[in-house]
Amino acid sequence: MIRLSSPDLLVASSKRKFFQSITVRAFSNPPKSRKLASCTIYGSAFSPPIYGRTYLVACTSTGLICVWHSKYATTEPILRVEASVAGKVLYDLQFIESGDTLLVVSGDPGILVYKWSTFLNAMDGHIDDGNVVQLEPITRFKPHPSPSHAFEPVEINCTSYSAVDHLLYGGAGDAFGCYQWDLRSEKLVGTFGVAGNTRCNGHNDYLHDVVSIPNKNNLVVTAGEDGVIAFWDGKERKLIEMMNVQNSLNKNKHSVKWQVQSKGFGSTQQWSNGSNLWVSSMERKGDWLAAVGGSESGSNLLLRSGPSTAGFMATWHLPTRTFNSGCVTRESYNAIAYNQHLDSFVSGGNDGRVTFWDSVTGACTGRSGCTPSMIYALSCNAASSMMVVGGTGGSLDCFIDRVNASNFTT
Repeated sequence: MIRLSSPDLLVASSKRKFFQSITVRAFSNPPKSRKLASCTIYGSAFSPPIYGRTYLVACTSTGLICVWHSKYATTEPILRVEASVAGKVLYDLQFIESGDTLLVVSGDPGILVYKWSTFLNAMDGHIDDGNVVQLEPITRFKPHPSPSHAFEPVEINCTSYSAVDHLLYGGAGDAFGCYQWDLRSEKLVGTFGVAGNTRCNGHNDYLHDVVSIPNKNNLVVTAGEDGVIAFWDGKERKLIEMMNVQNSLNKNKHSVKWQVQSKGFGSTQQWSNGSNLWVSSMERKGDWLAAVGGSESGSNLLLRSGPSTAGFMATWHLPTRTFNSGCVTRESYNAIAYNQHLDSFVSGGNDGRVTFWDSVTGACTGRSGCTPSMIYALSCNAASSMMVVGGTGGSLDCFIDRVNASNFTT
């Protein structure tokens, strides 16, 4: 059953007056098993339009890739693909163009690369009966064995693709840094980004996100559990600069906004020395980089004065790598995306709401409630005003800006 609602907004923006949400599920309703009921959606993306058709794709904690059409509203996926065996989580997916349209999925199995045409062929004439199908990827990239889990590879939490030199980057767990594969030769080029590496300094914990920015140096940006954003020369795999987010917020405390329930924004407090921030997600808009994250434990984030807090949203100017804006929040954030139709960054985290941020000033412009109590996946369709939000409970909320919500396919 599709549930339509009008979420509460802090600001009645002229661009965002009538958001509506459609709740959809990656499993049957009611769920067929307790395992499916506890499904979490970690990644989502809109497919490139082919012959006027666009699809929404999501990956889950149960190892499934689920596909919905973006035109006809149905609560069930029109295709479920088992990309991993039981217990193998899928964390991220993205579409890339490399001769063919490819779907890149990452997680506990490493990286799986599919031809999108394989999915289209499987959906052609397919009537969903609740069963799961298996499709063979054209390429598998397997990282090193995990030092903490016997006979298991290191998980890949995130990916980014450089179309300039056909390099696929994968941010790894177990403090393995960032992998660099050549998509054409299907070979490992190298790894970088680990502290203690003989070539450079780097991260000392696992990565949450990686962003490849094609330019003369093929800039690569990594971020993760250690609260550091690092800039790399992708050609040489050498460090350019490392920025500690906590230090950046403290150094610029007079321009950082603090979200305090009773007083709103405007305090000049700062993080205590015992606070440990992590960076969960990054998004780029032109020359600007936005990042969100939180703390290892919200209760451990004690300010020198004032209430406890748990997260942040901050932006940097990429060419100069200088701090632009920041906001410290009560909730931690797990995902951020750029909505070009609203010209806003959109974030989601552990409070079951999406937050809209002005892409220039970094100011919070509004919030909207969601079905998932914790948000991990955010995707905006560049060809329309659609935005999807996914997370716990195996559900996706679909936001549409002043467009008939019934036109969205689940």
